[in-house]
Amino acid sequence: MNIISPALKTRQAVSRFLKNESGSMTMLSVVGIVGCCMVAGLAIDASNLYRQKEHLILAADSASKAGIVALSSNKSTFEVQTAALASAEQNIPASMFGKTSNGVQDIQLVRFDPSSRTVVSGTPNAVKVTLHRNASVENPVKTTLLRMVGISEFDFSVTSVAYYGQPGRCTSSDGIYAKGQVTLTSGNRIGESYCVHSQTAVWLPQQNTFDAGSGVSMPNLEMCKGKCVESANLGIEKAVFTMNLSLPKVADHIDKVTAAMLSTASDLKREVFANKPLASNLTPLSDAKILSVSATKNLVKGSVVSLTPAQYNDLMFNTSGNIPSGLVYNVDCRDRGNGPATSISIGGTKNRKNSVEDSSTIETIRHVVLITNCGFDVGANARIDNSLLVSTRISSSSVINADEGSVIGDPLKNCDINRKVYIMTMSGVSVNSNFTASNVALIVNGNINVAATSNSSKVEHNGTSMHAEGSIQIPSSHIFNSCAEDPSGLLPGMKTFKYVIPKS
Repeated sequence: MNIISPALKTRQAVSRFLKNESGSMTMLSVVGIVGCCMVAGLAIDASNLYRQKEHLILAADSASKAGIVALSSNKSTFEVQTAALASAEQNIPASMFGKTSNGVQDIQLVRFDPSSRTVVSGTPNAVKVTLHRNASVENPVKTTLLRMVGISEFDFSVTSVAYYGQPGRCTSSDGIYAKGQVTLTSGNRIGESYCVHSQTAVWLPQQNTFDAGSGVSMPNLEMCKGKCVESANLGIEKAVFTMNLSLPKVADHIDKVTAAMLSTASDLKREVFANKPLASNLTPLSDAKILSVSATKNLVKGSVVSLTPAQYNDLMFNTSGNIPSGLVYNVDCRDRGNGPATSISIGGTKNRKNSVEDSSTIETIRHVVLITNCGFDVGANARIDNSLLVSTRISSSSVINADEGSVIGDPLKNCDINRKVYIMTMSGVSVNSNFTASNVALIVNGNINVAATSNSSKVEHNGTSMHAEGSIQIPSSHIFNSCAEDPSGLLPGMKTFKYVIPKS
């Protein structure tokens, strides 16, 4: 009996296999199957990867938009992050797709600079959302057939940045916006980052200048009537663009602001009074018989003081216009009918019973909110600084009468946001050229007409904004320069939401 060892049996089997040519097809089949798996894996797994990535991108975009909507509504950082995460979960639920974020650390509030297209330091105006399908969340995208060639999973992350900024090419909150026609007569200059927009037409007869980075927009450039060319207005061809902008109703905005200021407390009111200190001496209120001495002790910053025009006159006279700061003054002149006496004055003795006041006395309204259903007479000796003035009076004529010499905002014409003055009216206004010179926002439920200068010199406006439900008329020889972004919440919601890709 011949006994064959196991080792010998194995060698003989291998030898027979190698000599048997019929096995060559088997080897080719194995190679073919592996190749087919690779091709099929590329098709199936790559398709799945694309689909999963698209889900993540859409979820990130939705999350960043939810975050920027919350940020634009002055929500806290945590509220913004919570809103973004809730949106991400709604669009790519963990129950179906697994974990895709590391919580609030993947929701960043940043500041995006549209001019450099980079993330910079400063007050946040953008929300950056990052979502993952990778090891950081222990949830990579698994493969199927590609596992056979050693590829078991895909790792990736996506980022979306939503920005809350000025429409079009504008990078400043300063600008001229109207639903009716905007007319820039001639010889005006629009500075960098300053924008002019009309939902009807911007009429530019000739010889206006637009600096690099400025903007002019309207829904239909045919309404420019051949004047949007360099030969008519220097720099216009690079500045002009088409935009159909949904302008908010000015009346609704004024109603919202008025309600907030007259309320006991609101987010907007707290924001407005953040830089308005409460006066240490409140006795002028009791001296004018507006409040009792004991009542003045209960006043806090932002308290509403209701008074008649007569009481207002006495208060202005007793303090030379320096009425106690940090308060909301609500002046009711309904009992004065519809005659010429339906106004209150600043910087003059017009409509005052105290006509003995020295005509040279400078009256300064500072750090206050003044709400009235009267009009405003602003005399040559008026100074208005870091204040909000609202007139809810409905009139066919201008509810502001301003004399030459009045100073509104920063007299040095600097870009000091802490000295900005906001004037809101429910009717149209006609003002002199210096009235809007610096750090002033006119928000008007009607037309805005700026008078021509009394001499040939140019009037420079720094940080001046105009928002009109109607038309805006600007005469010749004005220069409009932008200042830093206005975070007050007192300007109508002109900003738009955009998705941006910052440079690394």
